[in-house]
Amino acid sequence: MRQTALIFFLLFAIGVAVFAVQNAGPVAVRFGFWAVEMSLVVVVLVAAAFGAILASLLSLPGWIRDRRLLRQQSKELDALRASRPSLPATPSPESGTRPPI
Repeated sequence: MRQTALIFFLLFAIGVAVFAVQNAGPVAVRFGFWAVEMSLVVVVLVAAAFGAILASLLSLPGWIRDRRLLRQQSKELDALRASRPSLPATPSPESGTRPPI
């Protein structure tokens, strides 16, 4: 799944870069009383970067929650493993040795 997401992200990034380079004309950007004229390449790439940063920040609480839950479950698993009685070692079927009949 991670490889698929990485491939999709790379294809999307290449598409944005190609779009930005092919549309390199100057544009006027207005926000409230502020106005600036710059290349469309800069506008598109800055907007894509801000979008990626915003998406990362919005996903951060879920990632932290999942890491905390994983750490808690790992501690519980270690405690359960420590509290279980040790069993005598039995040969595995792959080892080729058979117990006496």
